[in-house]
Amino acid sequence: MRKIVLILFLLFISKTQAQKSEIITIPKGIVYNYADNKTIEKAKKLIADNLSNNSDYKLLQDNLVIGPVLWKRFKDNEKIQSIEGRKVQFHVDNEVLEGKLSQDLNESKIIWDEFKIEVANDFIIRKATPQELIYYWSVISFDIDEPLLIIETKEHNYILNLLKKNLKLMWLDEAPKSNKINATVAYQNGEKETKLEKVIFLNSDAELVENSSFEDLKLIIEKTNVIFEELFKNSEKAGKIRVQFVLKENKNEIEYAVKDNLDLDIMKVFEQRVNAENYPNSKKDPIKLQLLFKVNSFNELE
Repeated sequence: MRKIVLILFLLFISKTQAQKSEIITIPKGIVYNYADNKTIEKAKKLIADNLSNNSDYKLLQDNLVIGPVLWKRFKDNEKIQSIEGRKVQFHVDNEVLEGKLSQDLNESKIIWDEFKIEVANDFIIRKATPQELIYYWSVISFDIDEPLLIIETKEHNYILNLLKKNLKLMWLDEAPKSNKINATVAYQNGEKETKLEKVIFLNSDAELVENSSFEDLKLIIEKTNVIFEELFKNSEKAGKIRVQFVLKENKNEIEYAVKDNLDLDIMKVFEQRVNAENYPNSKKDPIKLQLLFKVNSFNELE
């Protein structure tokens, strides 16, 4: 009976491992969530089909972010210049990097069509290297969730991050080649600190001016930072906190996310204190901003 049980157990383990996704090297400090192998293979096929078929846009949705490295080249593209879209800024330490966000499916199609021209038919689809993950992690403000895939060509390596729930493309960027990666992420260096690390505005400059004010935004940042410093300044555990404010005309919303080994008891008090404060509303349309805090942590990576 023991032998039969052991054989069944080994068969179960073998089957489970076969269904798991390809394991890659994740640099220290990066939060990376795997998807199962079936999802990854489905995502690869979807990308390949959408690259080879001019009328296939199943991969796309209304909102698609063009990351900062790719945007440096794409912003001068005549067809992409026709996109109204929305300017996106990535605040990383003292660097302000620009990107673009499409706002409807037609704009996403224009981006994808120009991308297909660059890729042509000579490419491979693979998972990211540690260097590519370091770059991507340095510009985003969320955990990395698969499917995250790289389209490698002779000239460029492109980052494609799809939403796991529906396999829609939400992020398109270019990863620096290996011999250029150090210059790109040089601003990640620093010392372990507890402080407000980044402020990210998820609206265009025009939208901010129309619906809020510098004084209101400054008040929100300062109030939250005072509470953070009071609670976490002596915390011995390390981690990251993201606080997202959605300012609305009638009622504001606040969302929280944490990384690493953060003190959750202090975090609970932090949320209570922040939620109890009164913050300015938007004048009409929603305003979104994110405050990223680090606790006993480096800027991005050790």
